[in-house]
Amino acid sequence: MEETLGKRIVAHRKRLGMTQDRLAEALGVTAQAVSKWENDQSCPDITMLPKLAEVFSVTTDELLGLEKKEVHIAEVVTQPENGEEEPDGLHINNGTWEFKWDGGRKSGVGAAVWLLLAGSVLFAANIRHWDISFFHVLWSSGMMVFGLFGLYPKLSVFRLGCALLGGYFLYIEVFSHTFETEYILPVFLLLFGLSLLIDALRRPKHGRFNISHNGKPLGDSSKNHCDYDGEYFDCATNFGENHYNIQLPRISGGRADVSFGEMTVDLTGCEEVADGCQIDLNCSFGQLEVLIPRKYRAVPVSSTAFAAVETKGSPGAGAEVSIALNCNASFGEISIRYI
Repeated sequence: MEETLGKRIVAHRKRLGMTQDRLAEALGVTAQAVSKWENDQSCPDITMLPKLAEVFSVTTDELLGLEKKEVHIAEVVTQPENGEEEPDGLHINNGTWEFKWDGGRKSGVGAAVWLLLAGSVLFAANIRHWDISFFHVLWSSGMMVFGLFGLYPKLSVFRLGCALLGGYFLYIEVFSHTFETEYILPVFLLLFGLSLLIDALRRPKHGRFNISHNGKPLGDSSKNHCDYDGEYFDCATNFGENHYNIQLPRISGGRADVSFGEMTVDLTGCEEVADGCQIDLNCSFGQLEVLIPRKYRAVPVSSTAFAAVETKGSPGAGAEVSIALNCNASFGEISIRYI
């Protein structure tokens, strides 16, 4: 198989353990641009080649395939000792249970603002002796922040509605004074929110939550990943933003999970779709976008709660092969886009 510039970019990026988002950030371009390069849908500008070569620690000639490639030794990253504090968060390990707290960026700031807002309202309620409901404040402020942070970089009517609805119910709750809580809860929320904000602005390198037992990650709290098992893929984003380009010669199924984050699953790199292909899409307090080639036809089945599932574009005239999409969303948005 011919080795193209796009395939060399993919190989060097994976060699360094970089995501498409991280490479795009280093080059000052969008993740979509990197995805098009790697799929040979477009080529980098000639002025971008020296930057790519510098990031990959190779020569421009080697990047273009004009000279024999050398073997690059992977860097070994050492792990901290048990109970030792990591640079971008807290790491507690007692030998059996392990808890890691790291940070994201946009989603981390959103979560921090949510907790700071809820904690401030509850703290003020205790000082002024208001009777308000903790759970009403938490869900209404969460909906408002979720909506506001979804209005950038593109306007979403659904997110705008969430922001207005959440703000309205928060206003009603604050001025109705129906319940009183202890001081410790709002203080905890304030401190927790501040730590989230600090971690997010420091831009740590890993996922936010990681809880494991005997070295095995538990549930969806494991760090962001995209794994392959034969013709099946499994990817997840928790408190972060990721763009996963699924590279499978033949795809039979998959799973994508988003919690408090944003993720794009690009299926344009899949050359063939098996009969009965089914992909499970789960989104909670986040945004999940699936890019479908127009030569295939997506068949979504939706189950939502305070969420939206929308399809943008349409399949090509000769699209006969179908991909079943099981869309489960709560306080989030799943977007299916044909390209």
